[in-house]
Amino acid sequence: MKHGAHALAGLLLLLSPAALAQQPRLPPVDSVKVVTLRLKDGTELVGRVVAATDSSVALVTAAGLQVKVPRSALVSWRAGSAAIVGGRLVRADPNVSRLFFAPTARTLPAGDGYFGDYYLFFPVVGYGVTDRVTLSGGMSLIPGVSLGDQLYFIAPKVGLVRTPSLALAVGALYGGAALASEGVSGGVAFAVGTAGSEDHAITLGLGWPFVVGSGGTTNPWAMLGGETRLSDRTKLLAEVWKLPAADELPGVFGLRFFGERLAVDFGLIHVFGADMGSWPFVPWLDFVVHW
Repeated sequence: MKHGAHALAGLLLLLSPAALAQQPRLPPVDSVKVVTLRLKDGTELVGRVVAATDSSVALVTAAGLQVKVPRSALVSWRAGSAAIVGGRLVRADPNVSRLFFAPTARTLPAGDGYFGDYYLFFPVVGYGVTDRVTLSGGMSLIPGVSLGDQLYFIAPKVGLVRTPSLALAVGALYGGAALASEGVSGGVAFAVGTAGSEDHAITLGLGWPFVVGSGGTTNPWAMLGGETRLSDRTKLLAEVWKLPAADELPGVFGLRFFGERLAVDFGLIHVFGADMGSWPFVPWLDFVVHW
């Protein structure tokens, strides 16, 4: 009986919450999605998890090498923004919810988010409330401008359709001056569609501007944009806008450079139909850190 009691006590100890908490949760078995495993010796392994038991995890790398990792050696794991295509690891763009400034119809996964910045003085954050609802917002931090006169905006977006080749969404952008005495504020309600993959796609948006207290809306605007992957870490981006009551067409085109979590956009702004002087371009710069 003594030995039985000792065995039972040992089993209860192993199953106690304190003991279980020391074991990291296992990554999901998935033949497509890529994960990164971090081991106790600091090694990181990237690949697809093809099997998992209470004692080990089997990982297949992009080169087709199968590695069996003891669970006792596993410290943590994280989902990777990459896929294995044709036997090689292809990184995914971490910033597919927008082009340069224009939104795409893609929403953030639930719990995902990002911090971004336009021209250093316009920070923005975004968060996936659910897989279909993304909320973003930000404000300007222009030197020499009082806090009350800085600009702010909020921009909810709701995904209606999301398939590998088509996404449709609706949303709004609302903003104004934080504490300006005039109290001017307004925004635009929009619908947007993105056709194609996350590597090669076209986005079309339609918007209806409004000003709070005006009692109506102005003429709609339209936006046409596109993206295409050039290499493992670069994309070509472009977007052109047709604004209400304007014959000129502002647009921006350029490159996105990205890694697993960081994306940096560099582009050139040009207003088609307008005289922009001897140098017809204005530089565009932004970055986004995804979590």
